Amino acid sequence: MNSPPCIIAVVPVHNGRDATLAFLESMAGVTWKNLEIILVDDGSSDGSAEAVATRFPDVRILRGDGNLWWAGATNLGIREALSRGADYVLTINNDNLVEHDFIEPLVRILEETPRTLATSKMIDFHDRDFICSFGGKIDWHLGEIRDYNSRRDRMDFAVRRECDWLHGSSTLIPAAAFDELGLFDAEHYPQYLADTEFSLRARRSGYRLFVEPMSVVYHRTAISAGTESLNRGKLSSLLRGARSPFNFKANYFLYREFAPRPLYLSCLAVRYARLAYSLLRRRFVDRTRR
Repeated sequence: MNSPPCIIAVVPVHNGRDATLAFLESMAGVTWKNLEIILVDDGSSDGSAEAVATRFPDVRILRGDGNLWWAGATNLGIREALSRGADYVLTINNDNLVEHDFIEPLVRILEETPRTLATSKMIDFHDRDFICSFGGKIDWHLGEIRDYNSRRDRMDFAVRRECDWLHGSSTLIPAAAFDELGLFDAEHYPQYLADTEFSLRARRSGYRLFVEPMSVVYHRTAISAGTESLNRGKLSSLLRGARSPFNFKANYFLYREFAPRPLYLSCLAVRYARLAYSLLRRRFVDRTRR
């Protein structure tokens, strides 16, 4: 009997030891039989790598110097996964917990539909009624790059659907796609938008992007770094910080490459006008509450 395809999960980590251990504990119960895990510890100072080596000795650990960020750390893991003969690479983050059977539905899509990438439905860990990500949506003219979710979108979240981009937090990618497309662009998108850019590059090359509702992952982080900066109104961090989804350099390169021409600059301007409006509105609300 043929063995199932080899799937290697790539997990970038920078600190967050307890979250990482909880994530790996959930991965230990996964039912897919041919699964390996590569953890890329990018300069953690909280003993993450040592704790993982003790608790989960089968996890392969690669180390960075703290300057890889998400894209660079993920790329390092992907290169190792490909060298080890992976059929599929699962990019997944350590702030998740997974259902035991979340891999099988992703594999089915890729086997049924050639030239496809597939992502999981993500449910908020603390509010199980809230689907926080059901694939990604892009509206260039409104300057909008976001996740479909159950608070903003009216759709059937029990039906598989195509979407505009896939988050790197739990996405299955055929190994052959990296041979054709290359890796994530760590130079222009070290943290945010690297998964968006890779998705758009894949679509441009003829790949289809699906979200699979039968693949369920629970997202443990309630507030992302970028959203936290938005809430606090830290404009400099929003525009220049690598952890910000509004990092201007990353957004400029994404819009220049993929937004409708010749309107990409006006689309980009709308995105930052919406950001400015959100910041001003939050400041006004904060002042009226004092």
